[in-house]
Amino acid sequence: MELKSVIPVLSISISSETLRINALELYNYLQCKNPFNEWIECLIDEYKGFHNFIVIKEPAIGRKDNPTLVYYISLKIAKIASLKAGSEQGEKAYDYFKKYKAAGFLNIIK
Repeated sequence: MELKSVIPVLSISISSETLRINALELYNYLQCKNPFNEWIECLIDEYKGFHNFIVIKEPAIGRKDNPTLVYYISLKIAKIASLKAGSEQGEKAYDYFKKYKAAGFLNIIK
Protein backbone atom coordinates (compact mmCIF):
# COMPACT_ATOMS: atom_id res chain seq x y z
CA MET A 1 0.00 0.00 0.00
CA GLU A 2 1.39 3.38 -1.00
CA LEU A 3 1.11 6.07 1.66
CA LYS A 4 0.32 8.75 -0.87
CA SER A 5 -3.00 7.01 -1.56
CA VAL A 6 -3.80 6.76 2.17
CA ILE A 7 -2.45 10.12 3.39
CA PRO A 8 -2.30 12.55 0.46
CA VAL A 9 -0.24 15.71 0.88
CA LEU A 10 -2.30 18.72 -0.16
CA SER A 11 -1.31 22.24 -1.05
CA ILE A 12 -3.89 24.56 0.47
CA SER A 13 -3.63 28.31 -0.06
CA ILE A 14 -5.22 30.68 2.38
CA SER A 15 -2.76 33.50 2.95
CA SER A 16 0.28 31.53 1.81
CA GLU A 17 1.04 28.22 0.15
CA THR A 18 1.43 25.55 2.82
CA LEU A 19 1.56 21.79 2.55
CA ARG A 20 -1.20 20.22 4.63
CA ILE A 21 -2.36 16.78 5.69
CA ASN A 22 -5.92 15.71 6.47
CA ALA A 23 -5.61 15.02 10.21
CA LEU A 24 -8.25 12.28 10.24
CA GLU A 25 -6.51 10.36 7.46
CA LEU A 26 -3.22 10.52 9.37
CA TYR A 27 -4.96 9.55 12.63
CA ASN A 28 -6.54 6.51 10.97
CA TYR A 29 -3.25 5.46 9.39
CA LEU A 30 -1.37 5.77 12.68
CA GLN A 31 -4.06 3.67 14.42
CA CYS A 32 -4.05 5.95 17.46
CA LYS A 33 -5.67 4.64 20.62
CA ASN A 34 -7.10 7.97 21.83
CA PRO A 35 -10.35 9.19 20.27
CA PHE A 36 -9.78 11.56 17.34
CA ASN A 37 -11.17 14.59 19.20
CA GLU A 38 -8.65 14.12 22.04
CA TRP A 39 -5.79 13.43 19.64
CA ILE A 40 -6.38 16.54 17.50
CA GLU A 41 -6.95 18.80 20.53
CA CYS A 42 -3.66 17.61 22.03
CA LEU A 43 -1.79 18.35 18.79
CA ILE A 44 -3.35 21.78 18.47
CA ASP A 45 -2.75 22.70 22.12
CA GLU A 46 0.86 21.48 22.15
CA TYR A 47 1.88 23.12 18.90
CA LYS A 48 -0.02 26.38 18.71
CA GLY A 49 1.26 28.64 16.03
CA PHE A 50 0.46 30.45 12.85
CA HIS A 51 -0.34 28.10 9.95
CA ASN A 52 -0.14 24.89 12.00
CA PHE A 53 -3.69 23.88 11.21
CA ILE A 54 -6.88 24.99 9.52
CA VAL A 55 -10.43 23.76 9.91
CA ILE A 56 -12.82 23.64 6.99
CA LYS A 57 -16.54 23.02 7.28
CA GLU A 58 -17.47 20.38 4.72
CA PRO A 59 -21.19 20.33 4.01
CA ALA A 60 -20.53 17.77 1.29
CA ILE A 61 -19.40 15.31 3.97
CA GLY A 62 -21.99 16.14 6.63
CA ARG A 63 -25.53 17.40 6.33
CA LYS A 64 -26.00 20.96 5.10
CA ASP A 65 -27.45 21.99 8.46
CA ASN A 66 -24.67 20.16 10.35
CA PRO A 67 -21.42 20.27 8.33
CA THR A 68 -18.46 18.14 9.29
CA LEU A 69 -15.32 19.92 10.51
CA VAL A 70 -12.25 18.71 8.61
CA TYR A 71 -8.86 19.44 10.18
CA TYR A 72 -5.84 19.98 7.95
CA ILE A 73 -2.52 20.11 9.82
CA SER A 74 0.79 21.44 8.57
CA LEU A 75 3.43 19.07 7.30
CA LYS A 76 5.57 19.90 10.34
CA ILE A 77 2.80 18.92 12.77
CA ALA A 78 2.12 15.75 10.75
CA LYS A 79 5.78 14.77 11.15
CA ILE A 80 5.62 15.40 14.90
CA ALA A 81 2.38 13.41 15.25
CA SER A 82 3.94 10.55 13.29
CA LEU A 83 6.97 10.43 15.56
CA LYS A 84 4.83 10.70 18.69
CA ALA A 85 2.87 7.62 17.60
CA GLY A 86 5.99 5.55 18.35
CA SER A 87 4.97 2.80 15.95
CA GLU A 88 6.07 1.30 12.66
CA GLN A 89 3.25 3.19 10.92
CA GLY A 90 4.51 6.41 12.53
CA GLU A 91 8.02 5.83 11.23
CA LYS A 92 6.73 5.12 7.71
CA ALA A 93 4.55 8.24 7.76
CA TYR A 94 7.46 10.36 9.03
CA ASP A 95 9.75 9.08 6.26
CA TYR A 96 7.00 9.74 3.72
CA PHE A 97 6.53 13.34 4.92
CA LYS A 98 10.30 14.02 5.02
CA LYS A 99 10.55 13.88 1.23
CA TYR A 100 8.25 16.92 0.99
CA LYS A 101 10.61 19.03 3.14
CA ALA A 102 11.94 21.07 0.27
CA ALA A 103 8.85 20.88 -1.93
CA GLY A 104 7.43 24.14 -3.17
CA PHE A 105 4.04 24.49 -4.74
CA LEU A 106 2.31 21.16 -5.21
CA ASN A 107 -1.07 20.07 -6.44
CA ILE A 108 -2.93 17.29 -4.75
CA ILE A 109 -0.54 14.34 -4.72
CA LYS A 110 -2.14 10.94 -5.09
